[in-house]
Amino acid sequence: MSLVDLYHTIRGQVLRGVVKLLDDSGPEQRISVVAHAGQQRTSVPVHYPFGFSSHVPLDGAVTHVLQNGGDPSDLFALPPSNPGAARMGGLKEGETILYDQAGQRVHLRAGQIVEVDCTQSLVVKVGGIPILTVTADGVQVNGKITATEDVVGGGVSLQSHVHGGVQAGGAQTGKPQ
Repeated sequence: MSLVDLYHTIRGQVLRGVVKLLDDSGPEQRISVVAHAGQQRTSVPVHYPFGFSSHVPLDGAVTHVLQNGGDPSDLFALPPSNPGAARMGGLKEGETILYDQAGQRVHLRAGQIVEVDCTQSLVVKVGGIPILTVTADGVQVNGKITATEDVVGGGVSLQSHVHGGVQAGGAQTGKPQ
């Protein structure tokens, strides 16, 4: 076998395709793609790295499909991408962004900063229960807050504020000063 034949054999194992359908209903995501010369492949399993999952916007989605052992009936696809759908570019070396079509993102900056940008709310759950919710209107905490240092709210320290109008007995004090 010549080098040219070997090249064409290897080249024929990888197909670039346009994603037409995506089924994300089961434990393994499957896609239907149209490859070169109109070749259609259906129910192709997508192999994602462990711990990662995504549902690419279909309009403009592409992927590469590989044929195991040259067998066109034994296919798998690399995770699809959509270069035109809100990709976050301009990253510095060492940076990573997890993003979605709406432009929401978790940005791991090279300067040791984690930046979260969401459109409506940021919800932190523990055991499936919302513990912290952050919106443009404020922060809601469901549960006890424990601080090892002083807490200051509106310029008033919880540890060192004083009250006016203190009277002996069961009377109420005035607001912190």
